[in-house]
Amino acid sequence: MLTARQLLIFKYIVEEYIATAEPVGSKLLMTKYNLPYSSATIRNEMSFLEEQGYLEKTHTSSGRIPSMKGYHFYVETLLQPDVDDKVKNQVSTLFSDRNRSIQEIIEESCQMLSQLTHLTTVALGGNSSYEKLQNITLVPLGSNSVTAIIVTDKGHVENRIFHISNEISMEDLSACVDIMNDTLIGTPIDDVANKLEKDVKPIMSIRVKEHEVLFNAFLQAFMKFAKSNVYFSGKDNMLYQPEYNDVNKLRKLVSAFENAQQWKSLEPSKDDERGVVVRIGGNELPFNDGINDVSIISTSFDTGENSRGSISVIGPTRMPYDQVVSLVELIGENIEKLIKDENNEKLR
Repeated sequence: MLTARQLLIFKYIVEEYIATAEPVGSKLLMTKYNLPYSSATIRNEMSFLEEQGYLEKTHTSSGRIPSMKGYHFYVETLLQPDVDDKVKNQVSTLFSDRNRSIQEIIEESCQMLSQLTHLTTVALGGNSSYEKLQNITLVPLGSNSVTAIIVTDKGHVENRIFHISNEISMEDLSACVDIMNDTLIGTPIDDVANKLEKDVKPIMSIRVKEHEVLFNAFLQAFMKFAKSNVYFSGKDNMLYQPEYNDVNKLRKLVSAFENAQQWKSLEPSKDDERGVVVRIGGNELPFNDGINDVSIISTSFDTGENSRGSISVIGPTRMPYDQVVSLVELIGENIEKLIKDENNEKLR
Protein backbone atom coordinates (compact mmCIF):
# COMPACT_ATOMS: atom_id res chain seq x y z
CA MET A 1 0.00 0.00 0.00
CA LEU A 2 1.50 3.31 -1.09
CA THR A 3 1.39 6.40 1.08
CA ALA A 4 -0.31 9.62 -0.05
CA ARG A 5 3.09 11.15 -0.77
CA GLN A 6 4.23 8.17 -2.84
CA LEU A 7 0.95 8.19 -4.78
CA LEU A 8 1.30 11.89 -5.56
CA ILE A 9 4.90 11.55 -6.74
CA PHE A 10 4.03 8.48 -8.80
CA LYS A 11 1.03 10.24 -10.41
CA TYR A 12 3.13 13.24 -11.43
CA ILE A 13 5.86 11.00 -12.87
CA VAL A 14 3.36 9.10 -15.02
CA GLU A 15 1.62 12.22 -16.27
CA GLU A 16 4.89 14.07 -16.94
CA TYR A 17 6.29 11.12 -18.90
CA ILE A 18 3.05 10.77 -20.88
CA ALA A 19 3.27 14.45 -21.82
CA THR A 20 6.98 14.65 -22.69
CA ALA A 21 8.31 11.11 -23.36
CA GLU A 22 11.32 12.14 -21.25
CA PRO A 23 12.46 10.37 -18.05
CA VAL A 24 11.44 12.31 -14.95
CA GLY A 25 13.91 13.45 -12.27
CA SER A 26 13.39 14.61 -8.69
CA LYS A 27 14.44 18.22 -9.33
CA LEU A 28 11.86 18.66 -12.11
CA LEU A 29 9.13 17.22 -9.90
CA MET A 30 10.00 19.56 -7.06
CA THR A 31 10.12 22.73 -9.16
CA LYS A 32 7.41 22.13 -11.77
CA TYR A 33 4.80 20.69 -9.42
CA ASN A 34 5.73 22.77 -6.35
CA LEU A 35 6.05 19.69 -4.16
CA PRO A 36 6.62 20.51 -0.47
CA TYR A 37 9.40 17.90 -0.17
CA SER A 38 13.15 18.08 -0.60
CA SER A 39 14.84 16.69 -3.67
CA ALA A 40 16.43 13.98 -1.48
CA THR A 41 13.03 12.91 -0.10
CA ILE A 42 11.59 12.70 -3.61
CA ARG A 43 14.59 10.62 -4.75
CA ASN A 44 14.08 8.23 -1.84
CA GLU A 45 10.42 7.79 -2.71
CA MET A 46 11.30 7.25 -6.37
CA SER A 47 13.77 4.55 -5.34
CA PHE A 48 11.06 2.88 -3.26
CA LEU A 49 8.61 3.00 -6.18
CA GLU A 50 11.27 1.46 -8.39
CA GLU A 51 11.91 -1.33 -5.85
CA GLN A 52 8.16 -2.05 -5.80
CA GLY A 53 8.14 -2.36 -9.60
CA TYR A 54 6.09 0.76 -10.40
CA LEU A 55 8.99 2.70 -11.95
CA GLU A 56 12.12 1.81 -13.87
CA LYS A 57 15.33 3.53 -14.93
CA THR A 58 16.39 4.04 -18.51
CA HIS A 59 19.93 3.51 -19.77
CA THR A 60 20.29 7.12 -20.88
CA SER A 61 19.07 9.12 -17.87
CA SER A 62 19.02 9.13 -14.08
CA GLY A 63 15.28 9.91 -14.23
CA ARG A 64 12.52 7.33 -13.98
CA ILE A 65 9.72 6.18 -16.27
CA PRO A 66 6.63 4.08 -15.48
CA SER A 67 6.88 0.31 -15.82
CA MET A 68 4.13 -1.92 -17.23
CA LYS A 69 3.08 -2.62 -13.65
CA GLY A 70 3.10 1.11 -12.99
CA TYR A 71 0.83 1.85 -15.94
CA HIS A 72 -1.60 -0.84 -14.79
CA PHE A 73 -1.60 0.61 -11.29
CA TYR A 74 -2.17 4.11 -12.65
CA VAL A 75 -5.13 2.98 -14.78
CA GLU A 76 -6.71 0.94 -11.98
CA THR A 77 -6.14 3.44 -9.16
CA LEU A 78 -5.52 7.01 -10.29
CA LEU A 79 -7.40 7.41 -13.55
CA GLN A 80 -9.79 10.37 -13.76
CA PRO A 81 -12.32 10.86 -16.60
CA ASP A 82 -11.31 13.65 -18.97
CA VAL A 83 -13.70 14.61 -21.79
CA ASP A 84 -14.52 18.28 -22.18
CA ASP A 85 -17.86 19.68 -23.34
CA LYS A 86 -16.55 20.58 -26.81
CA VAL A 87 -15.62 16.94 -27.49
CA LYS A 88 -18.93 15.72 -26.06
CA ASN A 89 -20.73 18.02 -28.50
CA GLN A 90 -18.67 16.65 -31.42
CA VAL A 91 -19.62 13.10 -30.47
CA SER A 92 -23.26 14.09 -30.03
CA THR A 93 -23.32 15.66 -33.50
CA LEU A 94 -21.86 12.51 -35.08
CA PHE A 95 -24.60 10.34 -33.59
CA SER A 96 -27.47 12.73 -34.28
CA ASP A 97 -27.46 11.93 -38.02
CA ARG A 98 -29.55 8.78 -38.45
CA ASN A 99 -29.31 8.61 -42.25
CA ARG A 100 -26.38 6.22 -42.27
CA SER A 101 -25.81 2.50 -41.91
CA ILE A 102 -24.43 1.01 -38.70
CA GLN A 103 -21.19 0.24 -40.55
CA GLU A 104 -20.82 3.88 -41.59
CA ILE A 105 -21.41 5.04 -38.01
CA ILE A 106 -18.77 2.63 -36.69
CA GLU A 107 -16.23 3.71 -39.33
CA GLU A 108 -16.87 7.42 -38.71
CA SER A 109 -16.54 6.83 -34.95
CA CYS A 110 -13.20 5.18 -35.65
CA GLN A 111 -12.07 8.21 -37.66
CA MET A 112 -13.22 10.62 -34.95
CA LEU A 113 -11.35 8.70 -32.25
CA SER A 114 -8.09 8.73 -34.22
CA GLN A 115 -8.45 12.48 -34.84
CA LEU A 116 -9.23 13.30 -31.20
CA THR A 117 -6.48 11.11 -29.73
CA HIS A 118 -3.86 11.47 -32.54
CA LEU A 119 -3.46 7.69 -32.27
CA THR A 120 -4.49 4.67 -34.34
CA THR A 121 -7.96 3.18 -34.02
CA VAL A 122 -9.43 -0.13 -35.11
CA ALA A 123 -13.10 -1.09 -35.22
CA LEU A 124 -14.50 -4.57 -35.51
CA GLY A 125 -18.04 -4.70 -36.80
CA GLY A 126 -20.40 -7.43 -35.71
CA ASN A 127 -19.23 -10.94 -36.44
CA SER A 128 -20.35 -11.70 -39.99
CA SER A 129 -21.67 -15.12 -38.90
CA TYR A 130 -24.54 -13.24 -37.24
CA GLU A 131 -25.31 -11.11 -40.32
CA LYS A 132 -27.71 -12.36 -42.96
CA LEU A 133 -27.92 -11.39 -46.60
CA GLN A 134 -30.82 -9.02 -47.16
CA ASN A 135 -30.48 -7.93 -50.77
CA ILE A 136 -28.23 -7.69 -53.83
CA THR A 137 -28.75 -4.79 -56.24
CA LEU A 138 -27.07 -4.16 -59.58
CA VAL A 139 -26.22 -0.61 -60.76
CA PRO A 140 -24.78 -0.11 -64.28
CA LEU A 141 -21.79 2.30 -64.34
CA GLY A 142 -21.11 2.30 -68.08
CA SER A 143 -20.91 0.00 -71.05
CA ASN A 144 -18.37 -2.33 -69.43
CA SER A 145 -18.80 -2.05 -65.67
CA VAL A 146 -21.47 -2.41 -62.99
CA THR A 147 -21.61 -2.20 -59.21
CA ALA A 148 -23.18 -4.95 -57.15
CA ILE A 149 -24.45 -3.59 -53.83
CA ILE A 150 -24.65 -6.27 -51.14
CA VAL A 151 -26.67 -5.41 -48.02
CA THR A 152 -27.11 -7.37 -44.76
CA ASP A 153 -29.88 -7.27 -42.19
CA LYS A 154 -27.52 -5.34 -39.85
CA GLY A 155 -27.07 -2.47 -42.29
CA HIS A 156 -23.60 -3.55 -43.48
CA VAL A 157 -23.07 -2.59 -47.13
CA GLU A 158 -20.40 -3.86 -49.53
CA ASN A 159 -19.96 -2.50 -53.05
CA ARG A 160 -18.32 -4.69 -55.66
CA ILE A 161 -17.40 -3.26 -59.08
CA PHE A 162 -17.41 -5.73 -61.98
CA HIS A 163 -15.57 -4.92 -65.19
CA ILE A 164 -17.35 -7.03 -67.77
CA SER A 165 -16.24 -8.07 -71.20
CA ASN A 166 -18.39 -7.70 -74.29
CA GLU A 167 -19.23 -11.41 -74.11
CA ILE A 168 -21.14 -10.87 -70.84
CA SER A 169 -24.50 -9.22 -71.25
CA MET A 170 -26.43 -7.15 -68.75
CA GLU A 171 -29.16 -9.76 -69.07
CA ASP A 172 -26.77 -12.42 -67.76
CA LEU A 173 -25.71 -10.19 -64.86
CA SER A 174 -29.31 -9.42 -63.96
CA ALA A 175 -30.17 -13.11 -64.14
CA CYS A 176 -27.30 -13.88 -61.73
CA VAL A 177 -28.56 -11.31 -59.24
CA ASP A 178 -32.14 -12.60 -59.50
CA ILE A 179 -30.97 -16.17 -58.87
CA MET A 180 -28.92 -15.11 -55.83
CA ASN A 181 -31.71 -13.01 -54.36
CA ASP A 182 -34.15 -15.90 -54.81
CA THR A 183 -31.75 -18.43 -53.27
CA LEU A 184 -29.58 -16.61 -50.72
CA ILE A 185 -31.71 -14.01 -48.90
CA GLY A 186 -31.72 -14.79 -45.18
CA THR A 187 -28.48 -16.79 -45.40
CA PRO A 188 -25.73 -15.94 -42.81
CA ILE A 189 -22.88 -14.16 -44.60
CA ASP A 190 -20.36 -16.78 -43.47
CA ASP A 191 -22.47 -19.48 -45.18
CA VAL A 192 -23.07 -17.65 -48.47
CA ALA A 193 -19.93 -18.91 -50.23
CA ASN A 194 -20.84 -22.53 -49.47
CA LYS A 195 -24.44 -22.02 -50.58
CA LEU A 196 -23.27 -20.30 -53.76
CA GLU A 197 -21.31 -23.42 -54.69
CA LYS A 198 -23.99 -25.89 -53.64
CA ASP A 199 -27.29 -24.24 -54.61
CA VAL A 200 -26.64 -21.27 -56.90
CA LYS A 201 -23.99 -22.54 -59.31
CA PRO A 202 -26.12 -25.42 -60.70
CA ILE A 203 -28.96 -22.99 -61.49
CA MET A 204 -26.59 -20.43 -63.02
CA SER A 205 -24.99 -23.07 -65.26
CA ILE A 206 -28.40 -23.73 -66.83
CA ARG A 207 -29.74 -20.17 -67.08
CA VAL A 208 -26.64 -18.00 -67.60
CA LYS A 209 -24.32 -18.22 -70.61
CA GLU A 210 -21.06 -16.91 -69.06
CA HIS A 211 -21.87 -18.39 -65.67
CA GLU A 212 -18.33 -19.44 -64.65
CA VAL A 213 -16.81 -15.95 -64.84
CA LEU A 214 -19.75 -14.32 -63.05
CA PHE A 215 -19.93 -17.02 -60.40
CA ASN A 216 -16.23 -16.60 -59.49
CA ALA A 217 -16.59 -12.81 -59.32
CA PHE A 218 -19.54 -13.00 -56.90
CA LEU A 219 -17.83 -15.73 -54.86
CA GLN A 220 -14.77 -13.47 -54.33
CA ALA A 221 -17.06 -10.59 -53.35
CA PHE A 222 -18.78 -12.60 -50.63
CA MET A 223 -15.53 -14.08 -49.33
CA LYS A 224 -14.15 -10.54 -49.01
CA PHE A 225 -17.37 -9.39 -47.35
CA ALA A 226 -17.15 -12.05 -44.66
CA LYS A 227 -13.68 -10.79 -43.70
CA SER A 228 -14.23 -7.04 -44.12
CA ASN A 229 -15.33 -6.11 -40.61
CA VAL A 230 -11.88 -4.89 -39.52
CA TYR A 231 -11.54 -1.15 -40.10
CA PHE A 232 -8.48 1.01 -39.26
CA SER A 233 -8.10 4.77 -39.03
CA GLY A 234 -5.01 6.88 -38.38
CA LYS A 235 -2.37 4.20 -38.93
CA ASP A 236 0.18 6.89 -39.78
CA ASN A 237 -0.31 8.54 -36.37
CA MET A 238 2.04 5.96 -34.89
CA LEU A 239 4.85 7.25 -37.13
CA TYR A 240 5.02 10.43 -35.06
CA GLN A 241 5.43 8.72 -31.69
CA PRO A 242 9.05 8.86 -30.44
CA GLU A 243 8.83 5.24 -29.24
CA TYR A 244 8.77 4.08 -32.86
CA ASN A 245 11.75 5.95 -34.25
CA ASP A 246 13.49 2.58 -34.49
CA VAL A 247 12.98 1.34 -38.06
CA ASN A 248 12.75 -2.35 -37.12
CA LYS A 249 10.18 -1.66 -34.44
CA LEU A 250 8.14 0.48 -36.84
CA ARG A 251 8.30 -2.22 -39.50
CA LYS A 252 6.88 -4.78 -37.05
CA LEU A 253 4.10 -2.41 -36.10
CA VAL A 254 3.16 -1.71 -39.74
CA SER A 255 3.19 -5.46 -40.42
CA ALA A 256 0.83 -5.99 -37.47
CA PHE A 257 -1.58 -3.41 -38.90
CA GLU A 258 -1.58 -5.17 -42.26
CA ASN A 259 -2.54 -8.52 -40.72
CA ALA A 260 -6.26 -8.00 -40.09
CA GLN A 261 -6.67 -11.56 -38.82
CA GLN A 262 -4.53 -10.79 -35.74
CA TRP A 263 -6.99 -8.11 -34.66
CA LYS A 264 -9.86 -10.59 -34.71
CA SER A 265 -8.71 -11.64 -31.24
CA LEU A 266 -10.12 -8.30 -30.03
CA GLU A 267 -13.55 -9.35 -31.27
CA PRO A 268 -15.73 -9.77 -28.18
CA SER A 269 -17.96 -12.77 -27.59
CA LYS A 270 -21.48 -12.31 -26.27
CA ASP A 271 -20.29 -13.51 -22.84
CA ASP A 272 -17.39 -11.05 -22.46
CA GLU A 273 -17.63 -8.39 -19.77
CA ARG A 274 -18.96 -4.99 -20.77
CA GLY A 275 -17.05 -1.76 -20.25
CA VAL A 276 -13.58 -0.56 -21.21
CA VAL A 277 -10.70 -3.04 -21.38
CA VAL A 278 -7.11 -1.77 -21.14
CA ARG A 279 -4.34 -3.98 -22.52
CA ILE A 280 -0.82 -2.81 -21.73
CA GLY A 281 2.12 -4.40 -23.54
CA GLY A 282 3.50 -7.92 -23.64
CA ASN A 283 1.19 -10.93 -23.62
CA GLU A 284 -1.93 -8.76 -23.47
CA LEU A 285 -1.50 -7.67 -27.10
CA PRO A 286 -3.09 -9.47 -30.08
CA PHE A 287 0.29 -9.80 -31.85
CA ASN A 288 3.35 -11.62 -30.63
CA ASP A 289 6.31 -10.39 -32.65
CA GLY A 290 8.46 -8.50 -30.18
CA ILE A 291 6.29 -5.38 -29.88
CA ASN A 292 5.92 -4.62 -26.18
CA ASP A 293 5.51 -0.88 -25.70
CA VAL A 294 1.99 -0.72 -27.12
CA SER A 295 -1.31 -0.29 -25.28
CA ILE A 296 -4.80 -1.02 -26.61
CA ILE A 297 -7.92 0.46 -25.04
CA SER A 298 -11.16 -1.17 -26.19
CA THR A 299 -14.87 -1.21 -25.57
CA SER A 300 -17.54 -3.45 -27.04
CA PHE A 301 -21.14 -2.94 -28.07
CA ASP A 302 -24.07 -5.10 -29.16
CA THR A 303 -24.68 -5.05 -32.91
CA GLY A 304 -27.52 -7.55 -32.92
CA GLU A 305 -29.18 -10.31 -30.95
CA ASN A 306 -26.08 -12.51 -30.83
CA SER A 307 -23.45 -10.23 -32.29
CA ARG A 308 -21.01 -7.74 -30.77
CA GLY A 309 -18.48 -5.35 -32.22
CA SER A 310 -15.66 -3.36 -30.65
CA ILE A 311 -13.72 -0.15 -31.11
CA SER A 312 -10.14 0.27 -29.88
CA VAL A 313 -7.42 2.90 -29.66
CA ILE A 314 -3.85 1.72 -30.24
CA GLY A 315 -0.87 3.73 -29.06
CA PRO A 316 2.35 3.65 -27.07
CA THR A 317 2.17 2.56 -23.43
CA ARG A 318 2.88 6.25 -22.81
CA MET A 319 -0.59 7.34 -23.87
CA PRO A 320 -2.99 9.76 -22.10
CA TYR A 321 -5.10 7.03 -20.49
CA ASP A 322 -7.54 9.39 -18.77
CA GLN A 323 -8.52 11.04 -22.06
CA VAL A 324 -8.47 7.88 -24.19
CA VAL A 325 -10.40 5.66 -21.75
CA SER A 326 -13.08 8.34 -21.39
CA LEU A 327 -13.40 8.85 -25.16
CA VAL A 328 -13.56 5.13 -25.92
CA GLU A 329 -16.22 4.66 -23.26
CA LEU A 330 -18.28 7.63 -24.51
CA ILE A 331 -18.21 6.56 -28.16
CA GLY A 332 -18.89 2.90 -27.34
CA GLU A 333 -21.97 3.87 -25.31
CA ASN A 334 -23.24 6.07 -28.16
CA ILE A 335 -22.77 3.34 -30.78
CA GLU A 336 -24.68 0.81 -28.66
CA LYS A 337 -27.49 3.28 -27.92
CA LEU A 338 -27.85 4.12 -31.61
CA ILE A 339 -28.00 0.44 -32.60
CA LYS A 340 -30.59 -0.30 -29.89
CA ASP A 341 -32.73 2.67 -30.98
CA GLU A 342 -32.63 1.54 -34.61
CA ASN A 343 -33.47 -2.05 -33.72
CA ASN A 344 -36.42 -0.87 -31.62
CA GLU A 345 -37.68 1.24 -34.52
CA LYS A 346 -37.57 -1.80 -36.81
CA LEU A 347 -39.72 -3.75 -34.33
CA ARG A 348 -42.47 -1.10 -34.26
